Amino acid sequence: MIPRSPGLLLSLLCLLLAGAGAAHAQVQPGRELVRLDPKNLVHEIAINANVATTITFPEKLSLLTGFGLVTDPAQALSMSATKVAAVHYENVIGDTLVVRLVKPGEPCHATVRTSRNIYLLRFTPAEEANLAVIVSPPLEKNAAAEIPPEKITDSRIKYDSEELVGMLSKARNRKALQSLNPGLYNGWQERNNLDMTTAQKDLVSTIYEIQRNPAKDLTIFRCWITNKGNEDYDFDPAGTHIRVGNRSYDAQLVDCAHTVPAGQRVAMDVILQGGPGGGREGLSIHQDFRVELPEPGRRNLLLPDPGFLGNIDPFIGGK
Repeated sequence: MIPRSPGLLLSLLCLLLAGAGAAHAQVQPGRELVRLDPKNLVHEIAINANVATTITFPEKLSLLTGFGLVTDPAQALSMSATKVAAVHYENVIGDTLVVRLVKPGEPCHATVRTSRNIYLLRFTPAEEANLAVIVSPPLEKNAAAEIPPEKITDSRIKYDSEELVGMLSKARNRKALQSLNPGLYNGWQERNNLDMTTAQKDLVSTIYEIQRNPAKDLTIFRCWITNKGNEDYDFDPAGTHIRVGNRSYDAQLVDCAHTVPAGQRVAMDVILQGGPGGGREGLSIHQDFRVELPEPGRRNLLLPDPGFLGNIDPFIGGK
């Protein structure tokens, strides 16, 4: 047996401790394995020349690009004049990237695209590197904004019969008033000389002019109704609808005589405004509109509904 000197043993122990400390200093203590915060737009990853840092993504990588990235460490020689650090990388499997510092310098920025997302990375040279990194999917940004109930109520259309009558009067007198006071019609839209005609049996309805006030979501249709039959057309104007494509819109106001005599033509104005619940329809005047007239006949508002009378027992009474 070879005798051992206590001084030699102490020297060996110091060397081992120093080597262990040097190896430990290559990796960040407590951050050997890190999961990147998905709330950050740019993810910072510490790298150095002694550690191969593994980066795992949620999906397969489809693109990796960035100034300073090299696939061959020898390529770093051609970048000796640049300030940016040179980083050797290898896409070892579909979703995993391995990087190592081969030339120190300023942080190297990289863009990584996967099948679903784009990630921005910043490789920062450091004495202590991250050994393994897990990239979390980015947070989905919710574009919806909460709207207080008061604002919803205020934005609803407030129906006012007097306002509708006033708007109809403005539409009828537009050609005379606009030249005198153009400000009355700021934002209004208009289509003239139209011939949007619909035939229903002996009745022909034609839209010849459309005016719209977008601020009030109000559209005015100026029309003619022509009765080509031999009998008068007696109807309830409130039952008139305006059709666009497959949708039929209820009228807020209809100004027309209740009777269109046989062989005669009468004027009719129809106003549409908003939709159910006070919402806005936002109709464009550049569409193909049609008038839908109701069936002939008017219900006498002074008499109860005949269906209601039918439910009354005529023999109720005492002896």
